[in-house]
Formats: sequence, C-alpha cells, structure tokens
Amino acid sequence: MLVWRAIPESSRRALRYDALSGALAGLYSGALLPFLGVLARSELHASAYLLAFLSTAGSVGNLFNPLVARHIRARPKLPYAVWPIAIGRACFLFMPLALWAPAFIAISFLASAIGALSAPAYAAVIRDAYPVSRRGQLMGLVRVGAVAAAMLGSLAGGFALERTSYRWTFPAAALLGLLSVAAFSRIGVPAAPKDPLAARSSLRDGFLLLKQDRIFALYAAGFYLYGFGNLVIGPVIPIFQVDILHITPQWVGYLAMTASASGIIGYLIWGRYLDRLGPFRLMLMVIGIISIMPITYYFARSVPVLLIASAAAGFAMAGGDLGYINAAMRFGPRDAVVSYAGTFAFLQAMRGIPGPFLGAALATNFGPAPVFLVGLACLALSAAVMLTGRSLRLRALDEEDE
Repeated sequence: MLVWRAIPESSRRALRYDALSGALAGLYSGALLPFLGVLARSELHASAYLLAFLSTAGSVGNLFNPLVARHIRARPKLPYAVWPIAIGRACFLFMPLALWAPAFIAISFLASAIGALSAPAYAAVIRDAYPVSRRGQLMGLVRVGAVAAAMLGSLAGGFALERTSYRWTFPAAALLGLLSVAAFSRIGVPAAPKDPLAARSSLRDGFLLLKQDRIFALYAAGFYLYGFGNLVIGPVIPIFQVDILHITPQWVGYLAMTASASGIIGYLIWGRYLDRLGPFRLMLMVIGIISIMPITYYFARSVPVLLIASAAAGFAMAGGDLGYINAAMRFGPRDAVVSYAGTFAFLQAMRGIPGPFLGAALATNFGPAPVFLVGLACLALSAAVMLTGRSLRLRALDEEDE
C-alpha cells in the first residue's frame, strides 16, 4: 500500500496493465519456453547446430534494433513495443505444422527474432511509465507476478506435455501470450520527445556513441561477455539433459518452476538494489551467483542436482534482466534512451550469434561437459570488465561532487 501511494496517479494505470500483461506473459512463457530445446532434441532429434541456431534468434532480431530506433525516433513508441511481440507469439499458432525438427526450430526462431524488435520502443515506454526513483522497484514487482505465473505455466506445461503433443500445447500457450500483448497495449504513457541521437543507425555512429560514453561502453562490454558465456552454454544444456541425464518433460517443468521461484525472490531484491546501488555492482553480484550454474552442470550426475543450478540461474537472471532493461535508461538521457537501447541491443546481438554455435561446435567435438568451463571463463572475464567500469564510474561521480 505504501508503494502504491508513492506512485504518481499517471503511473498507476501503467502499473495495473503492465502487471496484468506480465502475469499473462508468465503463463505463456512458463508453459512453452523451457521445453523448446528439450523437445526438439528428445522428440525430433534436433542436432546441436539446430539448437544453436534457435539460441541465436533473439540476437538476430537485435541486429536490426539500431534501424528500429531510427525509424521510431519521431513516432509514438507504444505500437512498436506491442506489434513485434504480438507477431512473434502468433508464430506458435503454427506449431501443428511442426512435424520435423527444422520446422519446429524455424517457428521458434521466428517467434524470438521478431519479438526482439520491440526492445528500443519497450525501453522508452517503460522509462516514461514509472518515476525514476521507483522504476527498478516497480519493474521488479511486475516481474514477481510474471515469474509467479511462469511457475504455474511450467507446471501446467510439463503436465500437459506428458499427456499430449506440443503441437497443441504450444498454440494454447500462444493465445495467453497474445492476451498479454493486448493488456500491455493499454498501458497509456505520455509521448516521448524526439530522440536527437536516433539518426545514428549505422555501425560507425553506434560505435561513436560508445566512444563518447566510456562508462556505458565498459558496461556494455561486461554485459557482452556475461551473455556470451551464457549463450555458449545455452544449446548444450538440453543436450546434456537429454543425452547424459535422460531428463523427462515433467522434470523440465520442475527445474523451470525452481528457477521461477528463485526469480521471484530475485526480482524483489534486485529491484531495490538497482535503485540504490547502481548497475555495475548489481551485475558483479549477478555474475558471481550465476557462476554456480555451469559449475553444477559440470559435476552433475543426476537430474535432481540440477535444481541447484536452476535456483542460482533464476535468482541471477532476475538481476541481469533488470540490469539489461535499465542500462539504456541509466546511461542515456531521457531524449536519447531509444538510441542507447538500440546500440545496446545491437551489441548483444553480436554476442548472440557466434556464442551458441561455438558451444555447439565444442559439444560436438569434445562432449557437453567441457563447454560449461568455457562459459565459466567468460563470466570471469565479464566480472573483470565490470570492476573496471565501476571504478571509472565512481571516479566520475567523485569529480562531479567536487
């Protein structure tokens, strides 16, 4: 109640519809996303490289986000935050046609790639929806509802997939995802100002932005390495689960539910932490916690042990999610948030395409277990870069105080 009273009246409508949208999106994602890689491997015998291709989907979409940022610079942002996600989720309505692995992967790939195009507009909408003093906390609360719903969704998805085909379960989940988009479309935010930097859509100008803002550049580099490590591991996880540990869909649901439960706690904690202490220190803690995941997988000899990895990943990913979304908002001024978001998304795309294929190649030639050590090494490098960026940021703040 105290949080609600502290929110400006103009932001309360946004919070209501954002929370409703998040809950429906949680049901959709929980019932669908955790099972994609496992089902592609176990039922359709997808190769490591097909799984790697699926892991690149969001990154391929992000490649185009600097162009999206340029296109929407003088336009209302909300439609561009809504339509890509709606079209992407609608792709899963075609799952009854996915009778072999390439079709299954293609549908899932398009869903993620198209949905990723909403990132610059979404950042602008959320920035204008909530007051800066409580943005991280409110975003965390919305995600608590979303993750709680994802717990129910993963439990229901695992139960349904034990009894019926993904060809019918996934389209049903997609309908919930579309209802989520309809709710978000009613969020109602003021028009953002024209972005004076949004004309920067070329690679050269994007790197010029990074050159001008060295602190943002270090954060982006650290986040690049953090994500690269996770993406190297990404396509190897279902291979390890299916080929080595012989996991069942029901256990996939249990792991997803564990990650969701720890994610709820994570969003409650990280939202407050981000508002108080900033993005660099948050990401250093995230990196330390998520390192538990590759270590656990490397030594795992049974499925129940993976509950430790899921708990660590869920808690850490909540912080990484808030850190990613807030990066453009924290480093860029209000009238340049779309440009910062577009540049940041492009950099994340550049890690997301080679990372999964490197993991697939390593798993094919050396087996899945050693790949987790490679991912762990990337996380260690990320921590080193984040420490450098934090030192520079603290020095800059001290100079401003003087």
